[in-house]
Amino acid sequence: MKFKNYLFFVFLLLISVISFGKNTNAQEILLTDNGVILNLRGIFKMDWDKSDPEVPCSGTGYGEMLFYPENKDIVNGKPLVLRLRDFDYNNPDVNVDYEKEAAKDEKIITETLKKSFPEEYKKMQKISKGKFEVPATVKIKKVLPYTECDFTTVYAYATELKRVDGAKSKITEVKMKKSKDFEEEFADPNEPFDLKKYKVSSKDGYANLREKPTTNSKIVSKMDNGAIVKYITKSDDWYYIFDVEYPNESNKLSKAKEYRGFIHKSQLKKYVD
Repeated sequence: MKFKNYLFFVFLLLISVISFGKNTNAQEILLTDNGVILNLRGIFKMDWDKSDPEVPCSGTGYGEMLFYPENKDIVNGKPLVLRLRDFDYNNPDVNVDYEKEAAKDEKIITETLKKSFPEEYKKMQKISKGKFEVPATVKIKKVLPYTECDFTTVYAYATELKRVDGAKSKITEVKMKKSKDFEEEFADPNEPFDLKKYKVSSKDGYANLREKPTTNSKIVSKMDNGAIVKYITKSDDWYYIFDVEYPNESNKLSKAKEYRGFIHKSQLKKYVD
């Protein structure tokens, strides 16, 4: 009788472990009525230098709010540059007052730091140049792989940023020094250069880009064979990808149109530049 009870206990334990693993993975991609939300865990980092706001193009993200997902499968291990309000970089407003917009961004960043990391924020104000990092969770409403300076920067619209319960933060003061090669200070050899790309390759001549990772989900767009898409992450055998269509004579679009959705991996093959 005891042996049977022992086997039953082991069986329940295995079921619990398997279920926990599935739930953990499933919680990274939240399928809501308003679209896909990435619910990620990782490391939040912020480097700053109050004495010199001007940085080289290769230093994109310096002075920004960066998030490094724990799951390296997310955007190929690249950091996410967090934006705390919605944006549309593919359709810039040429009449916008950039100084006012920068002031708005600075204000919301300050408010978020004060709310999420109040003690750390106080310490950061006393340091001219430094680094801050802490284990955190973030909810991402939109991801945009955006090519600039000849490499891809991944911007993300974050609606929530929280410290992992009980996690300790780290603030490091960086001593001021002049570099012979200014751009060397901003090089990160561990950062992936670009995102993985895939090419649509279907026996039907096209593939359906769907709102959610199921065959009966709403079709966002039909993508012809040969179309190149950028990989964000995956849900089982479905790849969550990004594509953008720019105005030209054939489509008559008035502005660039962005697409995010799921394509089954059987409809894609890896693309090599």
